[in-house]
Amino acid sequence: MNMALTIEYETHYGITCEQAHCIVKDARVNKEVEITEDEDGEEVSTTTFDIHYNGKIFASLTAYTDGASPIGGFNGRFELDSGAAKTQYNLIKQAYLDLKAMDGFTDGVDC
Repeated sequence: MNMALTIEYETHYGITCEQAHCIVKDARVNKEVEITEDEDGEEVSTTTFDIHYNGKIFASLTAYTDGASPIGGFNGRFELDSGAAKTQYNLIKQAYLDLKAMDGFTDGVDC
């Protein structure tokens, strides 16, 4: 399973890294329960799971494996897709899928 993305990334200093290495560093789950009433006055409970994640961008895979400092970072949030075929069990995989839909990461290649 691939758990990183390679993207082209331009730093705040105007340096372009053509093989920047992006990793999800951590993810958090917030469980939310909303109680409402239906048209018959019965209580209806809806549970959602919000996933918040962040990650780091390194100049290259070599920079990452050598322990170099990151050149950037990212944050994301999505609601857990509990209906997806088996991917709901892997929050990090869902974080990468969400990341690949964000501006600057859509051309990312799994690595």
